[in-house]
Amino acid sequence: MVNFFTTAVGIFRRLFNLLIALAYILGFVIWLTIRDLYYCIANLFFPRRHVGSVVPSDHRGHGGVWPEFKAPIQGSDSRSPCPALNALANHDILPRSGKHIGYKQLSHAIQHAYNLAPSLADQLTASAYLLDHGRGWIDLQDLNALNVVQHDASFTRPDIAFCPDQSVPHPDLVDKFLSHASNGKSLSLDDIVYYSGLRRAECKRTNGQYSMTWSFLHQFFGSGNCALMYSIFGGDVTDLRVWLIEERFPDQWEPKNREAFGHTIAQAMSTSLTIEFNINEKQKLRPEDTAAHEAGKP
Repeated sequence: MVNFFTTAVGIFRRLFNLLIALAYILGFVIWLTIRDLYYCIANLFFPRRHVGSVVPSDHRGHGGVWPEFKAPIQGSDSRSPCPALNALANHDILPRSGKHIGYKQLSHAIQHAYNLAPSLADQLTASAYLLDHGRGWIDLQDLNALNVVQHDASFTRPDIAFCPDQSVPHPDLVDKFLSHASNGKSLSLDDIVYYSGLRRAECKRTNGQYSMTWSFLHQFFGSGNCALMYSIFGGDVTDLRVWLIEERFPDQWEPKNREAFGHTIAQAMSTSLTIEFNINEKQKLRPEDTAAHEAGKP
């Protein structure tokens, strides 16, 4: 029966559960921060990993030798809007099916394949918990939910308002992004900042359901993706084209970041903030983009 007592109990129960959740999140953040500080300090005193040995010898990908690549089976295999995870599944470092992936398995895979500190790998994996529903695992396609891993103004996919299936990259968008490398060979941070502003302005103009205007969290997440891509690939256009379009690792490729204990949260945050706070959606366009804009092209 609905009465004052049951209502009060319900309110108390909800508040108690909220406090427990907040305490868990706070504890997780503190624990991540302490661990990341340790890896930051350790990286200062230990030599960088040698070229050819960035991926440990006991993990697949050592020396640039990756497991066989197989493109996903459409309609059967599960894939996400994230090329980093899709590439791991396509090389069977994560299950090729992309299904029933545990969080430790996910964190371990991205840590060693991309030379990330365990703290950063755990932080990146944590967002998937939002889609867990108590199962203890996810399918990669679960990450297609708007503004969890997927976000508007992606460099590789149209906004979800136009393309509900975010599991497949669009080569035309990737080529457009990579064409903004100033020297034609590698993208600088300036190139990435410029294109981020260009892409956001374009999506805001064309997408009536654009979701990033008032959400710094999702804007920062987008810049975080760019920061990691830049650190791991060094902006190399040739390697990025293979990784972003085919979602596979180029032959003999290994991460460009060679920290002894992996790329840390502090490093990723620093680069992410540099990108985000320099983005200007009303910036002066480069000549090639000015011509396209005047011609009415998106």
